[in-house]
Amino acid sequence: MKWPEPLLIIILLPLYFLSCDSKPYPQVLQLADSLANTCPDSAIVLLEQFKNSASQESKETQMYYQLLTIKAKDKAYITHTSDSLILEVLHYYEKRKDKKHLPEAYYYAGRIYRDLGDAPQALDYFFKAIDAFSDYNRNNKLMSRIYSQIGTLYLYQEVYDKAPDVFDKAYKCNILARDSIGMTYNLRDIGRAFSTQQQIDSAIHYYKKANLLAEKIQNKHLKCIVNNELSGYYSKLGMYQEAYQTMQIASSLVKPQNRPAQYTVSARYYYHIGQLDSAAYYYSKLLLVNNCLYKQGGYQGLANIARYKGEYKKALSYFDKYIVYSDSVQDITQSEVIRKIHALYNYQYKEKENNRLQHLANNYQKWNIIFISSLFVLTLLFATYRQYRKRKEQSQLIQQEKFKKIQEKQYKLSITYIEKNKEQIKKLEYFLQEAEKEKNQLRQDLLKSQKVLIEKTNEQIAANQKVQEQSEINLKHSDIYKKFHLATETNSGKIKSNDWQELAYVVDETYNQFTKRLLGLYPMKTIEIQVCLLIKIGLSPTQIAFITIRTKQAITSIRKRLYKKVMGEDGSPEQWDNFICTF
Repeated sequence: MKWPEPLLIIILLPLYFLSCDSKPYPQVLQLADSLANTCPDSAIVLLEQFKNSASQESKETQMYYQLLTIKAKDKAYITHTSDSLILEVLHYYEKRKDKKHLPEAYYYAGRIYRDLGDAPQALDYFFKAIDAFSDYNRNNKLMSRIYSQIGTLYLYQEVYDKAPDVFDKAYKCNILARDSIGMTYNLRDIGRAFSTQQQIDSAIHYYKKANLLAEKIQNKHLKCIVNNELSGYYSKLGMYQEAYQTMQIASSLVKPQNRPAQYTVSARYYYHIGQLDSAAYYYSKLLLVNNCLYKQGGYQGLANIARYKGEYKKALSYFDKYIVYSDSVQDITQSEVIRKIHALYNYQYKEKENNRLQHLANNYQKWNIIFISSLFVLTLLFATYRQYRKRKEQSQLIQQEKFKKIQEKQYKLSITYIEKNKEQIKKLEYFLQEAEKEKNQLRQDLLKSQKVLIEKTNEQIAANQKVQEQSEINLKHSDIYKKFHLATETNSGKIKSNDWQELAYVVDETYNQFTKRLLGLYPMKTIEIQVCLLIKIGLSPTQIAFITIRTKQAITSIRKRLYKKVMGEDGSPEQWDNFICTF
């Protein structure tokens, strides 16, 4: 429980005055240490009150005070932003070879460097913390936390094969500590680690073990966490029945404000099992949520359902609303800025006019006020223009960053990337031979894990390329693909609205939700999406102009405009075509 600050002061101050002469530490610090584990906010308050007194204490007490301050803030989930305090603490305890405090100091050094984004340094300190434990000074709870942190960093660094073993060590430590809550988290982590290695049976086994333990200790919060994660894992595997059942367990514990997420999961489940009416029910509930993103998802789902039912007019209507809400997400911020600018300008204009009328009798004052007001308005307009330019530049930078990420992702799926990885493997093999000569086992293990990771990456890229090639062959043999190509050759097949829906569907199936990813780059109009779809299936600008009933010049303008919108810079129509072909 969190103690009220005034009550805390009343209780603790007498203890402090009674224990000022106690050794080695004041009792108030010992109490703060105890509070840090259960009520970190109260511990922070107490330590802050002791701050001035701490500066008058011995060096040993000051270092203990600093360590407790770091510990309390870490327990309160306050992100660490500096390593200056912990380095001073570490230097002191290392110099004294203090086996009592060194393990904990090393642990919090690891936590700090993790927050600072330095994973290798964090791992180094976590391993030092383990080595610092002696046989008589073995804190199983702390050791469990250390192993959990190491396992999490392994997952972060994609060293997946080592993570399960480390999480298992954390679990065994919590068994010795009789910490059932910690054991539940450990089992969840082991399941998560096995899922990263596609060891499905093992992953599900440990997720279920975690759920059973959460049930045994009657911890609803833990039960919700575990089942939410297991439901998501089932969904990734395409096990929609199991995902839905697991989600039902978690959703029974969900607060009302989180219901929209439940509606989304339910809608997707019913959609995938073919119960379209039930799916439509939950998608419709999303339309009642006062949130553009949920409304966007609701209209997209209803559009897909209508398309499968052959209700193409309704599907087109839903899709148009989906586009509207996609636009809304982008427009809300910009519209608000413009509204504020107009309001401020109107206010300044009225103020100027009132001043002019008020001082009409005195020409000098009148023209002086007009001049000043005009200057103020001009300054305001100039500032507004600069703000607009700055926002525009920021928007361009964001678009350019999106494009760079897409290029990087495309590169990592290419033959060139595979060849680069092969070169890296050769280098690793050379370094591995050197490590074997030096009999450096730690370096050998690290190099082997890096080599295996790169090899698996190449295998996955090659497999994905084969799947993609087959998907593209299937696309070219589809009726809708042939219909659009024949429409430009024979002028026999008129393109209807439902044909566009079907084309978008098959292209999305072939190229990983092509249209959705396009809309994620920039909120496009219907004609812009249509042009992109036709480019994707290999039609020329002349053919695109014919099908869309537009001039070739209009199609050229659309392609140039799209390139500038998405890339944030001028470009040619051909550059946009090349981008779409690889997107």
